[in-house]
Amino acid sequence: MARKLALVILIAFSAAALSGCAGDPVKMMMSNPEMQTKILAAVTGNAEMSGKVVDQLLGNEEMRTMLLDKVMANGEAAQTIIGRIAKDQTMIDGILNMAAQDDAMREHLMTLFKGMQMAKGAHKP
Repeated sequence: MARKLALVILIAFSAAALSGCAGDPVKMMMSNPEMQTKILAAVTGNAEMSGKVVDQLLGNEEMRTMLLDKVMANGEAAQTIIGRIAKDQTMIDGILNMAAQDDAMREHLMTLFKGMQMAKGAHKP
């Protein structure tokens, strides 16, 4: 994978040099959909590079918001996150504590808990 990434980067710089954009390979990449596809394919095919991209996105508030909005808009990704949270008692505690800070949400939580208590009572032998 590292070889493939190095090759893509080499191609990008070579293309930039040949097209007269050697001073700004980023500008060339941003304006060339074919080059974007190649670079993105190389990055997504490399776990280390993908991790670096995610770290960069998470490190900027605007990009973090965009990333989380996209993740939460993806049904499968959102379900995966919910599933992981549901299996972690500390995360559940954090969510409940955060939700309970809002009056309307606290009321909703209490309604859910009361419903669970009633359902539990209905299933007693």
